[in-house]
Amino acid sequence: MTNDIVPSGGGFLDELNLPKIVAGPAGEAIARLIGGAVDIPAAWFNRVAQGIKDKTEAKSVVSKAVADAASNLAKNDPEIVQRAAHSLLSKELRHQTNRESIARKTFENLADEPAAQTIKPDDDWLNVFERYAEDASSDRLQELWGRIFAGQLRRPKTFSLQTLRFVSELDEQVVTLFEKWSPFIVDYDTIPYPPKQGEEFSDLLQLEDCGLINGVAAQLTKTFTLSESPGRSLGMVPFRFKDHVLVATVRLPVTIVIPNVFLTRVGREIYSITKTRGTLAPIKAFADKFPKQNVEELRCVSSPHGAETLILWSKPPEPAQ
Repeated sequence: MTNDIVPSGGGFLDELNLPKIVAGPAGEAIARLIGGAVDIPAAWFNRVAQGIKDKTEAKSVVSKAVADAASNLAKNDPEIVQRAAHSLLSKELRHQTNRESIARKTFENLADEPAAQTIKPDDDWLNVFERYAEDASSDRLQELWGRIFAGQLRRPKTFSLQTLRFVSELDEQVVTLFEKWSPFIVDYDTIPYPPKQGEEFSDLLQLEDCGLINGVAAQLTKTFTLSESPGRSLGMVPFRFKDHVLVATVRLPVTIVIPNVFLTRVGREIYSITKTRGTLAPIKAFADKFPKQNVEELRCVSSPHGAETLILWSKPPEPAQ
C-alpha cells in the first residue's frame, strides 16, 4: 500500500537552510517549530510500547482488559490498524504543514524588521505556542502566529500565555474587525470618543465580547494634567496613533479629559503586531472632538521621523480692540 499523504521532495529546512540564515536563538527556536512534530510519533510509539509492557507485567487489571480488547479488535479487523495509522499520519502532516507555513511567515517578519539580537523564548512558552499554532490552517491566522513568534523572538515576554490561548480560538472575522479599528487606537491602549450607537457601537461591543477591549457601555475617561512652572507657560501633549502623532500645544495649567474604551492586556499585545496602515481620518476626527479650552494648536506629525507636519486646528486670533 503506497503512502499517498506524505509529500515528496525536501523539507523546509532543506529549501531555506533557515538556521544558517537566522543565526542564534531565532534560528534555533524556528528550527524547533519546524522539527517539533517529529517528536509526536515517537512519543506515540513509546506509549504503545509502555502499554504492551503494562500488559505483560499485569500492572493494572483495567489496562490489561483494555489492551486485550484492542488486540482482539485489531486481530479481527486489520483494516482498522491501517485507518488509525492513516489518520495519525494525516493529522501530523496537517500540523507539520501549518508549522512550516508559520515558520516561513516568522522568517519574513524578522527580515522585514531586523532586530539587533534575538532571544529564544523559554520552553514553557514554546510548548504552548507549538500546540496552538499547529492547528492554524488559514493564511491569515498563520500570518498572525508568525508575527507573534517574531515579536517574541525580538522582545521576550511580549506575548503572554493568555494571548496565545486567545489567538488559538480567534476567527478571521474578529481579526478583520480589530484591524479595522486599529487606526483609531491611541497610545497603544485606548480608543477615544467611542461611538454610543449604530454599527460602529456594535463593532465595539463585539470586540468587548471577545475580550479585546472593555468599557464600551461605561463612562470611562483618561485625564491629562499639566501644571504651570516658572518660565514655562506652554506645554505639549502627544497622542500616538498608528503612523502619526497628534501633538496638542496647550497653555498651562490645563486638565484634559477624554472619554475612552480601553484595550485589555490581550488587546494591547495583539495591537502591537497589527499591520493595518494608519490614516488621517481618525486623527482628524479626534482633533475635531478634542476640547479646545487652553489649546493653542493641534498638529499632526508623521512618525517616527516627523517628516510631514499638518496643522489640524489652531486658536483663532484675538479680535482687534
